[in-house]
Amino acid sequence: MKDKLLILSFFLLIGLTPLSAYAHGGAAIEFDTCVVELGKYRMHFTAYQPATGGGTEYCWDLPLPGHSILVFDFVNPEMKTKQAEFRVVETGTGGDIAQSVRTLAHSPPKIYETGSASLEADFEEGKKYAAVLTLSDVRPLVLKAPIQVVRQSTVGKPYLTIGLFIAVAGALYYFYVFRNKQAKAA
Repeated sequence: MKDKLLILSFFLLIGLTPLSAYAHGGAAIEFDTCVVELGKYRMHFTAYQPATGGGTEYCWDLPLPGHSILVFDFVNPEMKTKQAEFRVVETGTGGDIAQSVRTLAHSPPKIYETGSASLEADFEEGKKYAAVLTLSDVRPLVLKAPIQVVRQSTVGKPYLTIGLFIAVAGALYYFYVFRNKQAKAA
């Protein structure tokens, strides 16, 4: 009986853990949707929005319009020795950076020895943006990654999560308690 309660408690604790604790889905870097390929290199992108009230990390879809802090981390150590230029542009309706409407933020070409760069920009809902990284190499590499404001409703999500885990806990309780009683009675 003690083992069953321990297992049940474990699943309840997992269910009550905030989903934001699983940053970027808790995935390995190979499966992290915030990692983008730039030729033979990889870069990790993270956006923070102070208006959301904390250190929640976002990738390419921002939950609110307004001020955002964008962080670009080089995954490959070799990238720290190359000049990199960062820009955030509004791309217009087509999403093409060649037809960019305006530049929201810019960091001139330089070597980022720490392997990390950050920019701040203000985003508006309904517009398309792109983060543009130009990395000096034998042939310059250019990464264009789309960014957009996608409002997500949070109404009902905590209740759905709690309800789901109560249902799972109930099913586990039924399975372990009642099934064992039936097995002992037979």
